[in-house]
Amino acid sequence: MMNGEETDGGISLGDMEKALVCLLMTSMEAPVQAESAGLTQEMFADASLGFVYEVIMKIYATGVRPDMVLVERGMREADEELAAKLGGLSFLLPYMLNVRHDGNVAAYVEGIKKQYKLRCLVTLFGTMAFKAGKVSSVPEELVDEAERLLMQFRQKTAEGAPVRTIGELAAEAVSWHYRRFGGELEAEQVKSGLAEFDYVTGGFHNTELTIVAGRPSDGKTAVTLQMALNAARAGKSVCFFSLEMSSLQMLNRVLAGMTDVNPDHLRINKPTGRELGQLEEAALRLKDLPFYLDYTVGATVEQIRAKVLLQCRLGKCDLVVVDYLHLLGGDRRKGETQEQMVGRNVRALKQLALDSNCPVLTVSQMNRACEARADKAYLPVMSDLRDSGTIEQVADCVAFIYRPERYGFTRDEKTGHSLVGVGKIYIAKNRNGSTGIARFRYNPSFTRITDYIQPGTQTSLGL
Repeated sequence: MMNGEETDGGISLGDMEKALVCLLMTSMEAPVQAESAGLTQEMFADASLGFVYEVIMKIYATGVRPDMVLVERGMREADEELAAKLGGLSFLLPYMLNVRHDGNVAAYVEGIKKQYKLRCLVTLFGTMAFKAGKVSSVPEELVDEAERLLMQFRQKTAEGAPVRTIGELAAEAVSWHYRRFGGELEAEQVKSGLAEFDYVTGGFHNTELTIVAGRPSDGKTAVTLQMALNAARAGKSVCFFSLEMSSLQMLNRVLAGMTDVNPDHLRINKPTGRELGQLEEAALRLKDLPFYLDYTVGATVEQIRAKVLLQCRLGKCDLVVVDYLHLLGGDRRKGETQEQMVGRNVRALKQLALDSNCPVLTVSQMNRACEARADKAYLPVMSDLRDSGTIEQVADCVAFIYRPERYGFTRDEKTGHSLVGVGKIYIAKNRNGSTGIARFRYNPSFTRITDYIQPGTQTSLGL
């Protein structure tokens, strides 16, 4: 395909390549998407744009946003003659003025890769057709050569990691256990900070997707936020993506939990001088916490992925939290049901956990079935997950938040202990570990989540 011809999206390949290069200079997220999709310089039909792309990616690799000034300087340093011939980035100015900052980077990248593959096939089959036209050619030899070239093409353009032998993987597993034995991997563990939950699950593990589910007002966001803060206080870099509460609402909840300030009073009335002093002191304690909060209504998994991979490149991501699953944005595909769309997002979050080598913690809703049961115990089960099909299959760990007091149970029938202010986390699925129940305590405003201390003891592990 020539640059002027249209792709199947109705945009010429030349325009697509120019638009992508411009988008790469508008944010730090676009280069992450291009890099993670495996786009390389040689895939550009226009060699000059491939040259600019390579310069942009080298600047991005240093952790700096590749703006026009830096890119033009990088072009001169890489190839002064070519940079002068192109006139810097002047040939892209019409596109820079018109390109949308929220342009579909992923679609452009896939379009460029697709056309690159087609060009490779045109060249390959053109070469074979030329050879087949020679009288001296041997058919069997041409078939062997064609198969060999096609295999090379498949290997060159294959997506994902290659298959590996079981021997390689076994050696890697033993090496990992040796590192654990020597204590090298302790720094990689991400604990929730809630003793009973960590006792059952071991905390959060790299490449794993954990779902924390609950009915409205059960405290799923509060518990998840507390776990994230505990991890950050332990020195872990946390990337928290809130799709429901604004940054101010989230911070008010956090600050209220760290002080004696009533969050409702803080929301409705002006704070008193005493309360302002408490809030300021709490804010100072948060100043150097490696906790990164992003509030974007309708954020898509692709947008979250780009930000996470950038944070990983900068060494600032040990745990990813998404609050919550059913508010993730994105267009529903033709004929796709709500459950299928949620399933697609769940699979994408699991892939993010794998690609970032970080644990991903996602909040999810539950359906109303648990509140319609005859026994009125309302104890959650896996099928209570809203749009549960794919979630049950893909998630590595599924935990339900349950507050007995909310459903009228104020005393434990077995022990007689009070259940007022006591919550339970039902770990219903744990692919790589144990299941069980973890308890916690919460204050009346549900802004402070702490370990469950069994009455008459000093320990929280009265399992």
